[in-house]
Amino acid sequence: MPAPAVPPFDYLLLRETLGSFAPRFDVEHRQQCDSTNAQLLASPRAAGSVLVCDEQLAGRGRRGRRWVSAPGSSLTFSLLWRLPRGRSATGLSLAVGVGIVSALETLGIEGTGLKWPNDIWLKGRKLGGVLIEALPERSNPGLVIGIGLNLRSSPGWQTEIGRTPASLDETGPVPPRETVLAHLLKTLHVTLETFGLQGFDATQDIWNSHNALRGQQVLISQENTEWQAECGNVDSEGALTLHLPDGSSRHITAGDISLIPLEP
Repeated sequence: MPAPAVPPFDYLLLRETLGSFAPRFDVEHRQQCDSTNAQLLASPRAAGSVLVCDEQLAGRGRRGRRWVSAPGSSLTFSLLWRLPRGRSATGLSLAVGVGIVSALETLGIEGTGLKWPNDIWLKGRKLGGVLIEALPERSNPGLVIGIGLNLRSSPGWQTEIGRTPASLDETGPVPPRETVLAHLLKTLHVTLETFGLQGFDATQDIWNSHNALRGQQVLISQENTEWQAECGNVDSEGALTLHLPDGSSRHITAGDISLIPLEP
């Protein structure tokens, strides 16, 4: 079955939905590109620059994985942002996750959660993800924040990734992609400004309240080892607490680690 036609990008609807936030973003839409993150990394722009693309041919996820998208079924975009000088980016991907969930809640989407360190969940399955990369600058480097969300189920996803991820159409009619994007950008602007002033401390409690795996048994895969623990909350630096079978606890930071929920 051929893919449904994707309507032209509605810049007017985007600006109207952004409202007073519209001047703070410079949004460019493309039908196709290799990767929105790669494009912004290759040609740095002003903070607030946004590149949204219907289809990424080489979309990237965490740990070098491929991010699969489909025109009309996905919302994939990257935002260039700069933190105040001296502000560490530690915990930023988690804060961005909080911003995404908050934006979806303003759209009436229920059942969202966060899986450490950078996945967005809906009713127990992956709905989207975040990938943050730094521009190669020595002074106050810019950060490219890549975000992918599944708007509608795509028949090819089961074949391409071996499972069926979550999508917003499971919750009801999906708003136009421009409306979803505008809500995300407005909430992310507030989230990122707050992070610039207070770091992850400002959103730690909210992240923990949306922790999709808290209290569940998980399998941790790190390099060539695997071990099991109970998933806890994150601390003020964004490190995840894991409760081990012997009663001790261990804190892990974002790195080459995979967190897999185990069946009860």
